[in-house]
Amino acid sequence: MSPITIAIIGATGDLGRRVVRRFLSPEYSPSQISSVKFFTRNASSDAAQELKTLGAEPIEGEVTAAALKGTDVFISVIGAATDLDYLNNFAKEAVEAGVKVYIPSEYGIGEAYSVQFGPSDHDRKTDVHHEVFDNKEAHHHYVSSISGGKVKIVSLYAGGFLEDTFSLGAALGIDTKNAVYTSFGSPDNLITFNSREDVSSSIVRISVLAAADPNSVPDSTRINGSAVSYNQLAALVGKARGTEIKVVEVEDAESKKLLESDNPWARFWVALRYIFGHGVADFTRDNANEILNPGQKYWKWKTMEEWVEETKGV
Repeated sequence: MSPITIAIIGATGDLGRRVVRRFLSPEYSPSQISSVKFFTRNASSDAAQELKTLGAEPIEGEVTAAALKGTDVFISVIGAATDLDYLNNFAKEAVEAGVKVYIPSEYGIGEAYSVQFGPSDHDRKTDVHHEVFDNKEAHHHYVSSISGGKVKIVSLYAGGFLEDTFSLGAALGIDTKNAVYTSFGSPDNLITFNSREDVSSSIVRISVLAAADPNSVPDSTRINGSAVSYNQLAALVGKARGTEIKVVEVEDAESKKLLESDNPWARFWVALRYIFGHGVADFTRDNANEILNPGQKYWKWKTMEEWVEETKGV
């Protein structure tokens, strides 16, 4: 197959820059990737100039079908709180441009809001909703409806970001300083975590595989770099720090009361913790690890054990 062309929106963010670097690494460019362009509102920003120096082409302004003409794979890595109409508008431009593959800005849980991975997964969903999750689902349905099956849409589900485990610890009920971890649900349920580098590598592999053969990658693709429960995480961090960490389980009725908050981001973290505590973010089965990275041929998945060793839980 000839090298493919890539276009990205959200490339100047942390995850986006990692994705661009991976596409333009000697492993992929120029043998498999002929060009990478990215849309930005400020082509003179430090982040945009960094990507330009690497060889990516900045396009200042909104996404248009004309700018996407000739693009094989269009990738969104913009933030979770982005307006739904904005998401739909640039996806519509991508469809009109005739892109072969579209990877929307997902990288989260997925099945918590009714994305089906298999007939046995219905019992693993929760009744928790949040506008971030709902917007992602609505966007997926919209793009599917307008593409008419002509665009391969691949949603990548990565669980939690490994790097956020302790930096956002308070929001996740992970209080290493006070040696207390609080789970909204069973602390024995596994939760999948992936590093941003592993997510970036997965995006690149999805792009290469799906552009060559749309059937080679599932529409809903889960990856599992590492999976731990709150109890296991507490044990890992406790061992690394030479202390005991207490794990507290919060009953459903109590945690659901917190979903009544007027603060949308407070509700988001409650919803995510509820999902974590109810086994919905366990991607240890039915994942695409061996499709994207067979036998860890292309990279080594980073584990929570390694992250705890590096950070000591803080």
